[in-house]
Amino acid sequence: MNKVIRNYHGHLSGVYCMKIHEGLSVLISGGRDSTARVWDVRVRKQVHALVGHSHTVGSIITQECEPHVITGSYDSFIKLWDIGSGRCINTLTNHKKSVRAIVEHPSEYTFASAASDNIKVWRCPNGSFLRNISGHRSIIDAMAVFLRLCRSIKTTF
Repeated sequence: MNKVIRNYHGHLSGVYCMKIHEGLSVLISGGRDSTARVWDVRVRKQVHALVGHSHTVGSIITQECEPHVITGSYDSFIKLWDIGSGRCINTLTNHKKSVRAIVEHPSEYTFASAASDNIKVWRCPNGSFLRNISGHRSIIDAMAVFLRLCRSIKTTF
C-alpha cells in the first residue's frame, strides 16, 4: 500500500534529485530553485539550504566516510559541501555544459560527473581533476558504475 509517511517542504520549485547520506541521518534534495537542502530525517526539519548554484541542482552524491555532499548543476558547476557547516568547500568549473549526473566509485576514492561536453573523473575529498572520458555528443541524465566480479580485471573509471 502506498502511503505518505513524511513531507518535507522548503524548495520553491520542483525537486530533481535526492540522496540519503549513508553515515548520517540526513536526506539531501536538489531542486529547480538552485539549492540543495539538507533534511534531518529524525526530526523532519531542514538543517541547511546549500546555496551557491545559479541553476537547477540535477545530481547529488554523498561521501560515506565524510560529512560531505557533492552537487552537480545545470549551471555547469560541481560544488563540494560540508554538511556540518552548510558551507561550500570547493567549486569545480571544468565542465562547459550542464552537469546532470554524478556517480561515486564504490571502491576507489573518486567520482565522475557527466555533461554533454565530457565525462570527468575527480579525486575525493577535494575534487582534484584526474581525467576526461570522451566519446559521446549528447546529454547524459544518469550514470552508474559497473563492477565485474573477476580477479583478472580491475574496474576503474
